[in-house]
This record gives sequence, C-alpha cells and structure tokens, in this order.
Amino acid sequence: MTMCDPNTTFKNINNIGDDYLLNILESNFKMFLDWSFLNIGGWFDVNVDQQNLYGGNPHAKLVPVEDPSYSTGQVWQSARKDWVWESTVSYNNSSPISISGVYLNDTLITDSYFINYPLGQIVLENPISTSTSVEVNYSYRFVQTYRANDAPWFNVLQFKSYYTDNKDIITKDEGEWSIGGYRRIQMPCIIIESLPRSRSLPYEIGSGGLLLEQDVMFYVLAENKNDRNKLLDILRLQQDSVIYLFDTNKVASDDRFPLDHNGSVVNNPLYYPNLVDQYKYRKCWFKNVSLVELTSNHPNLHTGAARLTAEIIFA
Repeated sequence: MTMCDPNTTFKNINNIGDDYLLNILESNFKMFLDWSFLNIGGWFDVNVDQQNLYGGNPHAKLVPVEDPSYSTGQVWQSARKDWVWESTVSYNNSSPISISGVYLNDTLITDSYFINYPLGQIVLENPISTSTSVEVNYSYRFVQTYRANDAPWFNVLQFKSYYTDNKDIITKDEGEWSIGGYRRIQMPCIIIESLPRSRSLPYEIGSGGLLLEQDVMFYVLAENKNDRNKLLDILRLQQDSVIYLFDTNKVASDDRFPLDHNGSVVNNPLYYPNLVDQYKYRKCWFKNVSLVELTSNHPNLHTGAARLTAEIIFA
C-alpha cells in the first residue's frame, strides 16, 4: 500500500489490547525512576535487631491487615510499603536487604509465605493469631513512584510514615493504618502522568513516520520543602537525557515482567537495564523540562511538578 492509498483500518494499530505510546511512556518512566533512585542510594534498610530511642524497631514489626481475598491473620504489612526487590543493585559498596525469611514470635521461617513487594506485605499460606509477633528484615524505597493511570479510585495520602514513635502504626482497627497498602500513598513520592498534549511532525519524506513530542508531568508530593526541592532538581537536571524505551507489549507477551500478579519476584527477574537491552523499543529524548508550582492548602504538604517533553521517532 502506497502513501496515497486510502486506509480502511487503523494505521499503526494491531490490537486493541496492546499498550501504545502514552502507557508505554508511563511504565518506562516509572521503572527508570525506580532504578535510578536506587543507583544513587535511594533506599533505607530495616533490621529486626536495630534499636532506636523508643526501643525496638516498629518498622520491622508487621501488623495484620484485613484483606477480603484472605483469612484474618494471613496478610501482614509494614509501616513503609514499596519494598526493594532489586537486591543486587549496589551503591557505595552497599546493597538493599534480600529478604530471606520471616520471624514469627522470634522463630525464623523461610517458606509457606509470599512477599508482595509493592505493598510491603507478607502473605502467609495459613492464618495465624493476630497477636503473633511478625518481623522481617527488608529495605524500602525512599521515593515512591506511581503511574497516574494505575491509581485506584480512592487513596489516602499518608503523613509521618517514617516516625517510629508513631503509636498509630500498631492501631489496626481504625484510622489510616488499618487501610491496606494499595490505598496508601507515602511521601516523598512522584506521580507520573502522560498529558493529553502532544505534537506530531513528519519525520522523513515518503515513510509516513512521525516525530512525536509528548508532554509528561511528574507531580512531586513531600512532607518538607527539602525533599520536594531535591526531587524537583533531580527531575530538572534530566534535561537532554536520552533513554531507550522497552516494549511493554513484548515483555507481557513473553511473561518477563520482574514481578508477578502477587507482587512477588519471579525466577530470574529482569532488571530495568535488562528489559531495555532485551526488549528495546524506541529512543526517547527528554527536553523542555520546566518546573510548575502547585497549590497546597495543607501546611505539611509541599508540592510541585516537573513538566517535560519526550521526543520519540515513531516510524
């Protein structure tokens, strides 16, 4: 078919179930940010034997959470969600903790459970008493990232999730800590949204290819100005960076996403650089990065946004 022949079906579209550019960008940018933050030391370790001013380490202690898919006493969650599964990453000769077991009343078990890394949960095969002491060594991300497209219809923006003296952490019958990790957004965080604003230019004569300029917004939410400013500066300094996108459709077709439907790590997981290398899609250039002020009516919520234009050759 030549360029002059009329189309009777969609151009460049093969399957209604596939991801296309907007969703591919959001997925790629999330994994790029997650991986990049780890490579500058963006995680915290939590150890059962750590002591603090208040005695013990509440972040190592898990609390039961009600999940309609499981029995009471099966699902246990930590104060901080978004556990690090990329345990082989290294920064300053240090790596995130690789979870090797769970302590039930100070007895280590190494099986009969699975780990939901994004939600920061241990899910046991069989329910146990909710008065059981459940503890685990883990690492969690300093910055949580979210795709706006995947955000559930209801979320709670959670403050003071770092405070180990927060007595609300062990309050599981009411309040924000009684809500599962899927509904809680902890700060600092970045929410990625592909905006319905773009520009398409012809790429070359006769090919039908396009040079796409797609605007993407990165919303930054933090509990203090220092974290907000730091994240905005990190995003701003990516001006003129070039990354390769990976093809999320091929990754899904080959079932090679590193986390399964339970949020657990699959066997031989592909890290972000592996996905880019094995499922290379198109090159993406970051340009026109600008910072945008956002208004917050909460005295402890500090917000801002970075808007950038992603330039991709779609041929």
